[in-house]
Amino acid sequence: MVRSGSVRPVSLPCIHAVISPVRIRPFWSGFRREWLLLALVAAAPAGATPWGGERFVVTPDVSARWVRNQTGSRQGAQYDLALDAYAKLGTPQRDVATVVAQVYLSRAQRHPAPPPFFDGPSDTEVLPMINTINLHLTEDCRLNLKVGHLELPYGLEATISNAGELRQFTLGPNTALMVDWGATLNGTLERFQYEVGVGRGSGMFYADNFDPYSLFGRIGSPVDTETYGGVTGWGFSVFRAKVLNPARTGVHLRQRVALDGQIYFGPLGLLGELSTGSNGEGAGRARVLNGLAEANLTSRREIVSGYVQLVGERTSAGGRGVRTWTQVVGVRWTPAPGWILSAQRDERIWRQPGTPPQVFLNLQVRRRL
Repeated sequence: MVRSGSVRPVSLPCIHAVISPVRIRPFWSGFRREWLLLALVAAAPAGATPWGGERFVVTPDVSARWVRNQTGSRQGAQYDLALDAYAKLGTPQRDVATVVAQVYLSRAQRHPAPPPFFDGPSDTEVLPMINTINLHLTEDCRLNLKVGHLELPYGLEATISNAGELRQFTLGPNTALMVDWGATLNGTLERFQYEVGVGRGSGMFYADNFDPYSLFGRIGSPVDTETYGGVTGWGFSVFRAKVLNPARTGVHLRQRVALDGQIYFGPLGLLGELSTGSNGEGAGRARVLNGLAEANLTSRREIVSGYVQLVGERTSAGGRGVRTWTQVVGVRWTPAPGWILSAQRDERIWRQPGTPPQVFLNLQVRRRL
């Protein structure tokens, strides 16, 4: 889940200042948008710091990503200009609520595999990523009520958010939702943390076409640390939803349960997730089994990290099965505070006969002020 650098909704239990789902069209003319955004990435001084203090912080975040489909020799880019805001509300004696707001201005330029919230390979969107308020119902934060546009608590949890990063887990492809509009009860105890909730089922933008919904929950080891390497822990997740498709022309039922775990031996981390369930209902119902295994290695000062993932999925219906295996290799380098350079290669190493190979190369430069 995602769950570097962004305010992490899992470790910062948090309300949502209502942000309308605004879609905009390209508004720059006379010059290339991508050159402007690349200039913004490089313009900030190396010593720049977030705006605010201990109880309120606003962090600008700019990134440029180059994506190449090596199979079809197609390439494009994605540019993001984001503002992350974090605030604690309350008195000097007690925090009453935690607010997180993440708003992205995102541009896809001839993207060979654009995310579903874009209308096509070239599009501009304002995205209300994570916008929540977490009301602390008890002083020790063992019981909280989170409301807003939140990340689904399902599957592997990373100690540092992977929002805006190349490294991802299986949440989006598996459940068809990474974020949703809804509410959860959540809390952190000494030996475990939990989050259970209900959502609209429409994902990035709020919509109630065909009455979608989502129900979800996770219980597992506390992962409230801010180290890239991570902590040893486990988790159990459940998910059921009628998910509204990106075109808003219908809903489809998805049901899942998952076990996940991670263990660290110094700089070496081993992560795994196994998920099972079904897609659809009635005669069109298909059984789904998927999993992820990752090995990662992080330098002592967390400047360089690398990872290898193996992601598999098997779908079976009517006595026939379809399976795929994808290998992911990536590296992340932080040469200076606030600078993140990443590279990742995705290759489908096992596919059904007659289907074309898929190989994607991603390069990203990110400047987090």
